[in-house]
Amino acid sequence: MREVKILEEKFCGVWGHLREVYIQTKKPELYNLLVEKGELEEYLTGYQIAYSNRAEKIAEKLATERGVNAELYEKDSLEWILATEKIQEDVQSILEKEIQE
Repeated sequence: MREVKILEEKFCGVWGHLREVYIQTKKPELYNLLVEKGELEEYLTGYQIAYSNRAEKIAEKLATERGVNAELYEKDSLEWILATEKIQEDVQSILEKEIQE
């Protein structure tokens, strides 16, 4: 009987996944090297951690600059929700560009 090795799909988060897609399509030599060395998961996890931290810092900075705080929430919760969603969209856009460099 043959032993079948099941590869577990590891979750590397949204930022890690974006980087993986980028290097697969734009830098296949790097992608193949990481796979061959068994370092892809560690590489993508590093991106996920770094960019999660960066996303949080950018979101905090944008919220401060735009006055999106508890005071706004108490004054107009709908405006706060819309502003918070816009900040998340802007963070996503900023970091997607960075990851694809």
